[in-house]
Amino acid sequence: MKDDGPAAASRAQIAHRFARFLSGLERARRQPNRRETYHLRHALERLEAQQYAESEEALLKAERSVPLPEHVANLLATNESLTLRQLRDELRRIVEPS
Repeated sequence: MKDDGPAAASRAQIAHRFARFLSGLERARRQPNRRETYHLRHALERLEAQQYAESEEALLKAERSVPLPEHVANLLATNESLTLRQLRDELRRIVEPS
């Protein structure tokens, strides 16, 4: 089945921005910080749920390294980091057909 239409375009645009952000981190030779990781995770979750506006908003927050929401800032789970490879693999899993 062919994936087309506005939803597919939004999905592709978000995936491209996400990959570009990760490439920028690679060029800077660093892993994502705590804030970036949180927002990138949220962007991936929303992308997988096909909530493209929310995914794009979370990605923008990662790009700007927006502070964590107060209700999660002190949770241990927000200290769990993901590597660039893990983030790329997760993005690939979500956007590539099985």
